[in-house]
Amino acid sequence: MENDPISMDTDGGNEPSRPLNLRQIEVFRAIMIAGSVSAAGRMLHVSQPAISRVLSLTESRLGFQLFERQRTRLVPTPEARRLFGEVEGLYHGIQRINDLASNLARSGAGRLRIATSASFGERLIPMALERFCKRNPGVHVACRNVTYDELAARFLTGDADIAISLLAPDHANLQATALGQDELVCLVPGKHPLAKQDAVRAEDLRAVRWIGYPPAAPLGRLLSTLLGPEVAASAQIEVHSPITAIAFAQQGLGAALVVGWSLPLVLPPGMVVLPVIASTPVNIWAVHSRLEPLPVLAQRFLTAVSHVLKADKQPSHFGSAP
Repeated sequence: MENDPISMDTDGGNEPSRPLNLRQIEVFRAIMIAGSVSAAGRMLHVSQPAISRVLSLTESRLGFQLFERQRTRLVPTPEARRLFGEVEGLYHGIQRINDLASNLARSGAGRLRIATSASFGERLIPMALERFCKRNPGVHVACRNVTYDELAARFLTGDADIAISLLAPDHANLQATALGQDELVCLVPGKHPLAKQDAVRAEDLRAVRWIGYPPAAPLGRLLSTLLGPEVAASAQIEVHSPITAIAFAQQGLGAALVVGWSLPLVLPPGMVVLPVIASTPVNIWAVHSRLEPLPVLAQRFLTAVSHVLKADKQPSHFGSAP
């Protein structure tokens, strides 16, 4: 039996809940996916009797049945379905390890995973990536807009190397560093009552219809801090993204409060941008995990972001009504 790569631990012990080895887990997963012992054998390139032996030993070790035998089919039990969910999580982790190993093996290439607040996806991130990719042409970049509450999970599951955020997360395993500052602005149609003002104050919003955000969203939290919770809660329309707020404002649904980097390079025709008088500036945060060193590619990307911010490449839209 020593020459059979799939036959192992065939002592047939009856002790329940003994630990399973990786081969037994692999066979269980193959049967779940393939639906039969014979198909699982073809999937793993081993004989059907070998698959049957491992399945029998696995059920013996667990102390419960994994499959109901129905002629040539195996129907998973509820316990098998629950176990399969954990097994798939394990295989996703193995895939991430293989992806990392593949990236490390490439000469001059790699993978950078970026998480960002939606506010910076319109111009800041694309402009920084343009500079970054010119200097790192072999890198594969994966960029995702994420909510504030998703940040920690992105890092803890290995799905993010660096994040650019409107808020510094309050999490023991995450570190936030201020990269620069943004400004709160108000976007309105040229015929809106606020369009004639030089600037917008918190009290001005009480008299008009404006577009706000959920209290837990980054912009919702930011507006509560800068304008006060009562004003922040007075919005008549609520959206989750500044991009949506800008589109709604363009349709005349109300004044949109966003940060400057959310604005497109060219404003929609007839729109006016006004500064918002706020108590403090808006910080732009770089976020990364404390549990491991910041990857070199993430460091290079932050250098590109800092270059764009220092170059002050935000267009001046104030008062414009094309």
